[in-house]
Amino acid sequence: MEFLIIKDTLNNDGRLAIGGELFVYENFGRVPVESVSAGDICAIGETIADKVSGTALPTIKIEEPTVRMSFSINTSPFVGKEGKFVTSRNLRDRLYRELERNLAMKVEDGETADTFLVSGRGTLHLTILIENMRREGYEFMIGPPKVINKTVNGKLLEPYEVCTHALPREPKQFNV
Repeated sequence: MEFLIIKDTLNNDGRLAIGGELFVYENFGRVPVESVSAGDICAIGETIADKVSGTALPTIKIEEPTVRMSFSINTSPFVGKEGKFVTSRNLRDRLYRELERNLAMKVEDGETADTFLVSGRGTLHLTILIENMRREGYEFMIGPPKVINKTVNGKLLEPYEVCTHALPREPKQFNV
């Protein structure tokens, strides 16, 4: 099966790709489709190759999560006032369903049946998930973000981000 991968649907500029079948996620399973549009996840792996040489393109490395937060059911006296999904089953199903689309996130069961440890690429990554869930009607509590450290060759490593600032040439007083 050959696919035309289109960058811009207005100009129809694209390239040809060869594949077995094309699937998208629907409900909790994969469904075969004839075409996909922008935003659909359809393939990730080593089988995407250059048409001329046939060599596989480099794999996409998804970076490890750097921050972890605990999500648990709302136990305050005001439970059920802000949302309609308040049980741990609802929370669990939603978090594990998010894993199908959000490749940089990880979810683990917590110490109790109603707590889940959610790891992501940063506080903004997790904040977007929290806000989307709130808008969908989920009601839950979150714990403070905790940095995920790892030990390599006996050394404790912390995550960091590289940032570049473009500053004007004329001297001014400001904080970066």
